[in-house]
Amino acid sequence: MACAVVEFPTLKSEVCAPSVTDWLDSQARVIDIWIDRLVATGGDVGLIAVLDQHAAFLREALERSADADPA
Repeated sequence: MACAVVEFPTLKSEVCAPSVTDWLDSQARVIDIWIDRLVATGGDVGLIAVLDQHAAFLREALERSADADPA
């Protein structure tokens, strides 16, 4: 199965950058809260691992978005 890469105009992503970075940050924080709760209550280790990977992905995306910020 082939995947196509969709490219969006640069201007649109620059206009949305503050909203995107806020969203990425809030999502990473929410996942961290859930990880803490799951660890504290003896939650499923597999779920904790997947959430940890997803939080790392969001933080990396946040860093990339901050690196791309011209300000």
